[in-house]
Amino acid sequence: MREFAESEIVVPDGPFEGRRFSCDRQPYSRLWFDAVASSHWRRFVATGPTQSGKSLTCFVIPTLYHLFEIGETVICGLPSADMATDKWNEDLLPAIARSRYRDLLPRSGAGSKGGTSNLTRVVFGNGATLRFMSGGGGDKSRAGFTGRVLVVTETDGLDESGGGSREADKLTQLEGRTRAYGDRALLYAECTVSLENGRTWQEYNRGTQSRIAIRCPHCVKYVTPEREHLAGWQDAEDIVVAGEKTAFVCPECGQLWSEEDRRTANANCVLVHRNQIVGDDGVARGETPRTNTLGFRWTATNNMLVKSAVIGQDEWRASRAGNEENAEREMRQFVWALPHKAATVDLTTLDHNAIIRRVDKELPKGNCPPDAAVITVGVDVGKWLCHWTAIAWRPNASPHVLEYGRLDVPSKDMAEERAILTALRGFREMVSMGWPLGTEKKTPSLVLVDSRYQKSAVFAFCDESGTPFFSSQGYGTTQRHADKFVRRSRDQCIGIGEEYQIVKRPGGKLVEVNSDHWKSWIHARLQTPAGQPGAFTLFRGESEAEHLSFAKHLTAEKKVEEFEAGRGTITRWHMLSRNNHFLDSTSLACVAGHVAGVRMIGQEAQIPPTAAQPTNEPSSSGDWLTGYKGRW
Repeated sequence: MREFAESEIVVPDGPFEGRRFSCDRQPYSRLWFDAVASSHWRRFVATGPTQSGKSLTCFVIPTLYHLFEIGETVICGLPSADMATDKWNEDLLPAIARSRYRDLLPRSGAGSKGGTSNLTRVVFGNGATLRFMSGGGGDKSRAGFTGRVLVVTETDGLDESGGGSREADKLTQLEGRTRAYGDRALLYAECTVSLENGRTWQEYNRGTQSRIAIRCPHCVKYVTPEREHLAGWQDAEDIVVAGEKTAFVCPECGQLWSEEDRRTANANCVLVHRNQIVGDDGVARGETPRTNTLGFRWTATNNMLVKSAVIGQDEWRASRAGNEENAEREMRQFVWALPHKAATVDLTTLDHNAIIRRVDKELPKGNCPPDAAVITVGVDVGKWLCHWTAIAWRPNASPHVLEYGRLDVPSKDMAEERAILTALRGFREMVSMGWPLGTEKKTPSLVLVDSRYQKSAVFAFCDESGTPFFSSQGYGTTQRHADKFVRRSRDQCIGIGEEYQIVKRPGGKLVEVNSDHWKSWIHARLQTPAGQPGAFTLFRGESEAEHLSFAKHLTAEKKVEEFEAGRGTITRWHMLSRNNHFLDSTSLACVAGHVAGVRMIGQEAQIPPTAAQPTNEPSSSGDWLTGYKGRW
């Protein structure tokens, strides 16, 4: 592709308009084309500063290469149908018109002079077709057409499902048009980054996270200067002085670079992937990330079309702008290829791919760890399905998921209340059998059943079942009818624990839970390194993918800080997906573990395995569970 670009492409606009494309002007482009030619990846996601040749290098050239050099159909993905005409007239057509392939342009119809209204496809003289597909409209607008090559521009405009769509996000739907070609399918995508959860930044981080290392002319070390290595502009008294004083600083030796130094450094550039380092010999060392996506990023450091002085002046102006937040966003996104840090701060950094690797390889499904003291279970009740999680508690409140599953609720065949009661009764029979611990079976000390949905059925089940089944109700900010957890006075409660309380209800007892607190508790355990006290582990499945759905449920909500006018910074949970039921059932299992006495180091000692089982009647001392006296 590099040879094609340098021999066939004439720059259509800008300071080098009319001159043949050359990688020497923007050395990052050489690394891009070399990576594309390496055959290590089949998905190529690029981001860089605006006005650095991003669209030409990563959108126009790949499109024309496959249309004319290879002679095959190309699908062009766009956020909206309106963009097709603009991209054709402003980016693609000028490049084709200046190449030797201009004779292949259609003489009439779409793509010809005057034939760009409602542009959907262009058929060239060599038989290749350029098919425009957008993220707008119904899902059917992206179906019914296949091709091996998909080239996407403005990727972040395609990272959500269409309005009313029951299918995947728009980019995934577009990529589905290439699925028939299997591992021969290719994706090229370019975009200016938007937010940290935008598709471009997510693809970059899930891919190789490649960066560009350049060689300092002074210490000859390979370094990757970022925004903090641009110096001189900060204390300038005016914008002119800011430009005069600005220079990049070598992160290794601290020497200031002249503009010629910067150019020399970029001429000696090396592509470095995630967890790799570059030796003095210019060779990247370390394992290449196991992914089919090249995440390629360059910054203002590598944009040789803009001098350091101009970058420094832009920084000086942004730091003094009236709308400082807006100016900062523009500098991050348009100059440094970094996502905007929104007013909402994500307080959790969980990824479902990391969770599915938290497996104890010594423990298959349903087997208790030999050091397990207590088993607890949580059940989330729904109209069609009940989700449940069983946890065996190891020392230091380390939860090990023994098993989890779904109960079918026969609501089609009977009234909902009776259907739920029927499903829970079947579950009770299963739970009463216990789980293997050595040569014996261990039954749960406590099972908490959520009563928010059809509470009369849940109450009836818990009342007829007795210990260890107790009804519960969660209060949190992400529920459909969000109710804040209200702490009751001690004389209103049978028992009080860590962000939960036990109250009387007609015929029995109810455990009221601060759901937000216990979701945070789970997420903290999921971020605890394996082998450390409190680390969350999963049973060994048939494959790593077995836990994928469960892990996605656990990450279906995230804790964020948001700034609200008049209230300041507040913390709440955001629902990312409605498939959060295992998060709810696992939370209840963890609450049950605390009720049963499991504690971290330095807290109250755990109940020994031989502790008396609780009953469903309060003791004469007023405790709600016999055997747990004094634990409130």
